[in-house]
Amino acid sequence: MRWNPRRVAIATGVVASTLTVVAVALGAPPMMTVHTGAKLRILNPTPNNVVTANSVPTAVSISNFKLNCEYAGTANRKGIGHYHVELDHSLINMFCSPKGHVSMLDVAPGKHTLSFIPAANDHADDMGATKKVSFVYKPAHALPAAKPLHFAGKPTVEIVSPKNGATVHGGFDFVVATKNFKLSCDLYGKANVAGYGHWHANVDSSTMGMMGMATMLGMSCGKSFHVSLAGIKPGAHRFIAILEDNTHAPTIGVQASVNVTVK
Repeated sequence: MRWNPRRVAIATGVVASTLTVVAVALGAPPMMTVHTGAKLRILNPTPNNVVTANSVPTAVSISNFKLNCEYAGTANRKGIGHYHVELDHSLINMFCSPKGHVSMLDVAPGKHTLSFIPAANDHADDMGATKKVSFVYKPAHALPAAKPLHFAGKPTVEIVSPKNGATVHGGFDFVVATKNFKLSCDLYGKANVAGYGHWHANVDSSTMGMMGMATMLGMSCGKSFHVSLAGIKPGAHRFIAILEDNTHAPTIGVQASVNVTVK
């Protein structure tokens, strides 16, 4: 997954007009890489395909590698993980199914590139197994651009469930309530638009590995995210909800957490 200079600047409290320069000045580490052994092949879209709809259906085949998001954000397991999809080198989302789609909201007509990158549970990318395909976006009826939203107050996130001190087992729905913030799936990985974003669900840490990505269980553009406990050891754990902008950089200081016992 690409190193996000905004995430570096936010995590360190540095403000600058050119965030890439900030990342370099801070000596930001290279993106985490790994060798998964995965062999990936892109089935859809085909090279130079003309896309007239407002989303691009995707399909891949992967061998020597088991797709399973239940372990995302936990300790790595050989031969198990997921894959990341990037649009023009910007992360859209993580995927655990051979098929998916990428919204073209706020994407200009013209030639674009999708990258499919096998990744370990801690989201480290297997760059050696990356496959890319270019397509042409020529919408029959383009979606209207997302308009900036301006709220009277600052964005907030509150965890509705589970309650602090609860005991969970098997899995649970991580439910949040947000204010002054519009959740959007279609803007994943797109340029930032004021008032929009999504949230990441993390376990135990919001800063470990790539400024918190290593412990990310997944992301959500809705009110809930189903947490699998398959890779989480029994005992006390902290589950964290972090508001993120479209580029997957955390909104400064906007997160909430609960302490629960996993059985």
